[in-house]
Amino acid sequence: MNEPVGQQNREKDGVIVGLLITAVGVLMLLLPSLTEMEMMAGGYALQFVGLFVLITGVVTLWFYRARATVLARLFAGEGLLAHWTVDALQVQKQATTELAETRERNRGLFWITAILFVVIGIPVLVVPTWRDLLRGDSIAVVIVGCYFAVVPLLGLFAWGMPRLAYRRAVQAGAEVYIGQDGVFVNGALHTWKQPFTDLRRVRFKRQARPPALEFDIRTLTRLGVVYFKTYTVTVPVPAGQEEQAENVVRSFAGQSEDE
Repeated sequence: MNEPVGQQNREKDGVIVGLLITAVGVLMLLLPSLTEMEMMAGGYALQFVGLFVLITGVVTLWFYRARATVLARLFAGEGLLAHWTVDALQVQKQATTELAETRERNRGLFWITAILFVVIGIPVLVVPTWRDLLRGDSIAVVIVGCYFAVVPLLGLFAWGMPRLAYRRAVQAGAEVYIGQDGVFVNGALHTWKQPFTDLRRVRFKRQARPPALEFDIRTLTRLGVVYFKTYTVTVPVPAGQEEQAENVVRSFAGQSEDE
């Protein structure tokens, strides 16, 4: 599907990352056989971690492929309900607010994931291969080193991606697309057509300054203990676009409010 001039489907980056993680997982599963590694001397541990990495890659690929499809349909005009351009100063102000919120949210997710990696890695990788590590065995060092190198990479992702999202919002966020399956605003896609996510409410706040559409989206934000959280996506409505905003509200009858 053709993308609008100046817009790129950034969700495809996630698809590429998912493919790379999947490939690493497959390689880790095959490495003991390819290098004739003794299974009791770290081979089984490597395959166990490889399975974990493979599952992570497949889930990432599945997640971002669905998002990339939604955004491609939106850019192509399929199911499009409204499209307008907002003031650049509004975009920058909103992007700054979202940057702070995302960084705070990612900090908690990073520590949970990092602790999980360490808790799994020590008994599964370090303990079975500690003698090889002390001897400086190159294969053991590379395997364990690559595994724990994931932790700082996760940190880089957690703190770097919000900043990247901010830059994208400032550069390309003036365009707003609202469709049946999601909203593209501030250079980011918010969709309710993905697993464990649903649209709770849509409202048009006429009296706000500036007037705005608000979409309440509930999504799963933690794994382990099921934890759903509702967040609000605010879409400024420029002067002259009130009728389009009202049409959006009517399109989500039963989930909408007009204020």
